[in-house]
Amino acid sequence: MNIVPQTNQRQPIKQSILLKYMHYFSLYIVISVAMFYTISAYYKPLKHIDWSLVSIYSILAFMSYHFFVINDLNARKMNGRAMAIGFFLAYIGISIVASSFVFVIPDQRAWFVAGLLLFTGYLLSGIGLLKWAKYHKQVKKVMLHESLTDELTGLFNRRAFAVNANRELAFSVQSESDFSVMMIDIDDFKLINDRYGHTIGDEILVQISQIFDKYKGDSDSLYRWGGEEFVVLMPVTGLFEANKVANKIVSKVAENTFIADQSLKLNLTVSIGVAQWVRGESIVKNTLDRADKALYKAKATGKNAVVVADYKEDSHKPPIAEGASRQVSINQ
Repeated sequence: MNIVPQTNQRQPIKQSILLKYMHYFSLYIVISVAMFYTISAYYKPLKHIDWSLVSIYSILAFMSYHFFVINDLNARKMNGRAMAIGFFLAYIGISIVASSFVFVIPDQRAWFVAGLLLFTGYLLSGIGLLKWAKYHKQVKKVMLHESLTDELTGLFNRRAFAVNANRELAFSVQSESDFSVMMIDIDDFKLINDRYGHTIGDEILVQISQIFDKYKGDSDSLYRWGGEEFVVLMPVTGLFEANKVANKIVSKVAENTFIADQSLKLNLTVSIGVAQWVRGESIVKNTLDRADKALYKAKATGKNAVVVADYKEDSHKPPIAEGASRQVSINQ
């Protein structure tokens, strides 16, 4: 049996970065040597050179060049090279200052040119820093949004549920108002995936989630729980109102004809379990669990229905929404 060794995918990336650093280092050598020969062509060296000051300013110049390299490599991400150019000008300016301790350069001329370059460099670096902060803020915002939303439907995901549930509950407790949870499941959704494929199934999930979002309450938040299951947090909402919203969603889904792949027409139904939060219980461990049990009762009693869980974890089933069908109809 022949074993093919795995190639290290990071190796070309490391080599590419190392090559770029070599180019920058070569540029540093060329610029430094060019500056030395240019200055030495016009000014004589000092008889007594303070090598400690030369070393300090040379290190500062090298650090400025290093920061220029780092910012220039990331310039595309920050949509600009202002900070990189700023550090490069600072490198030139500090190099001139270092040269003034080696060659007989008039102090006024050396410090004027160096000061002008440093001022311009720091100004550009400040502008670049503001752009970087704006870019970083946008990236952080996008990352947070992506971590809390479902990629397919654009709805909140389970992670967002964990973040929002306690906050919404705290508001309801403080305002001494009711709080309900709704769990929705698309009836016989597996048949669609099996018969038409997951691409069609994904189209249906997007369309049906839009119906859920349209007919939930204004203060409610909708989450894709996983697969074909969805959860709705309903702050300031009691069982009566939650049941009313749930039946409306059941009715609207049953009335709708879903069109996938431009020509495929499908009729679907959903089942919903509803539970109201009881003081002292956990939303995830208790309230949501009771809503889930109510959902399975809705499934067991014919689907296309709403079942409301009472406080004792027993459930009663309200009348089915008028005009809704109890069986899934899949028409091509």
